[in-house]
Parts: sequence; structure tokens; C-alpha cells
Amino acid sequence: MQCPKCGHPRGEALQCEGCGIYFSKYEQQQSRLAAPGAAGVQAERTGFGIGAIIVTALATAAIVGAVMHARQRSPGSAAPATQVPTGGAPADAGETVDDAQGGAASADASAPAQPAESASGLAAQIARSTPARNPVEAARNATVFIRTGWGSGSGFIIDEDCHVITNRHVVETDGARVASRVVQDPTVRARIALAQQQLVAAIAHEQQLRRALTGQPGTNLQQIELDEHIATMQQQLTDLPDRVSAEISAKVEGSGRDGFTVSLVDGTEFSALHAEYADHLDLALFRLPADHCPHIASGRSHGLPLGERVYTIGNPSGLAYTVTSGVVSGERGQGLQRLVQTDAPINPGNSGGPLITQSGAVIGVNSMVMRGTQGIGFAIPIEAVYSEFDELRR
Repeated sequence: MQCPKCGHPRGEALQCEGCGIYFSKYEQQQSRLAAPGAAGVQAERTGFGIGAIIVTALATAAIVGAVMHARQRSPGSAAPATQVPTGGAPADAGETVDDAQGGAASADASAPAQPAESASGLAAQIARSTPARNPVEAARNATVFIRTGWGSGSGFIIDEDCHVITNRHVVETDGARVASRVVQDPTVRARIALAQQQLVAAIAHEQQLRRALTGQPGTNLQQIELDEHIATMQQQLTDLPDRVSAEISAKVEGSGRDGFTVSLVDGTEFSALHAEYADHLDLALFRLPADHCPHIASGRSHGLPLGERVYTIGNPSGLAYTVTSGVVSGERGQGLQRLVQTDAPINPGNSGGPLITQSGAVIGVNSMVMRGTQGIGFAIPIEAVYSEFDELRR
């Protein structure tokens, strides 16, 4: 026979020579634990030492993973309180500029797309592989898919020199700034609360088992282990929001060091890219290492008639180069907070993509939607792009 606890060969002695337990007391203890009311607690206890830590780690990872996938943010101070950016950090509103400041913003919105035979460089390459049959498809060929280490978004090429415009929150690399706002988002807070509830339930089970062992001979070591595990989980319960913030911050900072990747409609990719940010708005600018890029002509966002047909191009939920349509619903705000309102769907992944007219001219940068509603989205006016980035005006 063997010792039921350590497996040491068991003789006729009353006590195990290997672990020192008394066989009769050990059997009595096991019988008590197997009695009704104790069995369920024992089942929860099995493997707790590693299991509780894994559960908490998985809860944190699930929260962070969901946030990274959804890329939805709480509103920033410069945006209306009911608006959230579509896929990243809070967006600031657009800014208007005069035609003289706008530079290319006054380009002819009805200018036809450049024929494939007259194009060169990257524009010719894309025109050959993915020829455009209308102005919207021509704009699609100049829209890019952006992937960072913790999410994705859209952007568009704004000139032949391969400058790309997107939202700052798509390529944001300030981990602390991003994390502090992410954890305030109602969806993220709900996920954290759920993970905390699961921890509370696990602590309650461990405390129940701890009470069942009180006064039982030969259980001192188990009681000490339980006390340590309960204390660990209680600390994890308190630290969970901070741990989520730290995970998000680490992912964003890592993305900033590695740069981001851009894909074009023909499959061409550029990696390890970095962007510069606008000083006041939710805008970012970077340049592709290429020549003669396809690009979208800039139109005018001022004075657009209500009901005019517009289109969004982007990568909602990873569905690359999706085109959706709607109408101009109005303008909101003025000066630094002027936005173009549209009912064209702007979903997570559309952030940074172009809002274009039927003639293929870009009039805004898709940026945010109004929380809890459908068909209310906002774009930063295209004039604000030229106001923020001097190199585009030159």
C-alpha cells in the first residue's frame, strides 16, 4: 500500500515515514471535506495557486484585446461630449482656412482621374493592377490601410509627393495619453467591472474553503496558502484598472518604437513608418517612400448643400477598402470646432479615411461618430489639413 498523500510505501505504522501524516486523521479529514457543502468548495480550490493568477491575467488580456480590436475612445475636451472618435484616441474638431491658406484645397473638384497610360511611378503601378472605372474608385486607389501594433485605421494620399493624411488617434504613440482615455470609455469600464466581479466571486469561494478548514488538524499549510492566495487576488482586484492601463500603454509605446505599416489597394506595403501630429487637431501626416503616388484632389467643405451625396472610404472592422455613401447633413460648430456632419456610415476602421464627393474630391477626414446613435458622423474639414501642415501648403 502507499501513503494517500505522498505515495510513500505504507507499512503497518500509524504514521507515514515520508510526509509524517497520521493515516487515520488524514482519512477523517478527507471524509469531512467530501461531505455536502464542502465538495463544491474543494472543486473550486483545485489548482488555485496558478489558476487564479491565470484567470486574472486572461481577464486583463481580454479587456486589452477587446479595446485594441474595437479601437473606440471616449470624447476629448475639444469634441462635443456625446461624440467619440471612430477607432482611436479622442478627436479634436476641424479648423477652417482661407482659400489662400488652403493651397491645394482649392483644386478643381471635378478634375478627372489621371489616365493609367499617362501616370508614372506608384500611380502607374496601381492603375495597371486596379484600374479605376469612376471617380470613387480613383479615390479608393489613393486610400491606404494603416496597421499599428495595437489596431488599424485608414488614411489617404493627398498629393503626388506621397503625403498621407490620417487621424492622430490612428497612429498615436503616446501610451500614457492613450491609456488614460481608454480606461474612461464606458465599454472598457464595463469590461473591467465584469473582470472585477469574477475576481470577487473567486475570492468568495476561497474564503469559504478557508472557513471550512479552520480548526481541522493537519491543514495549517493549506490555510496559509489560502490566505496568501486570497491576499493576492484582493490586490489584483484593486490593481486591475491600473494593469489594463499599463498593458495598453505598453502596446502603444511598442507600436511607436516599431512604427506602423501601410497597405495600398494593390497589396503594396510600406513598414516602419512614423507620423507627425497636428498641434491642435486630430490629424497626422506622414510620407510614403515612393514616387508619383495616386492621390485625391482636394475640394471645398464650405457651403456644401444639405443632401449632397458623399462617400466614405476606409477599412471598417478590417473590411479593406469599403465604400459607403450618405449625404451632407450639416455643419456643426465654428472656427476651431467646425465639423462636417454626414449620415454616411463611419465605423471603427474608417478613422482617417476620406469623405469625398461624387466627383471624387475629398472634403473631410472621417473622424468621429455620436455615441448611442446611428447615421450621425463627423469629418474634419479638408481646409484644416492645410492649415495644420506647412509642407502641404508649400
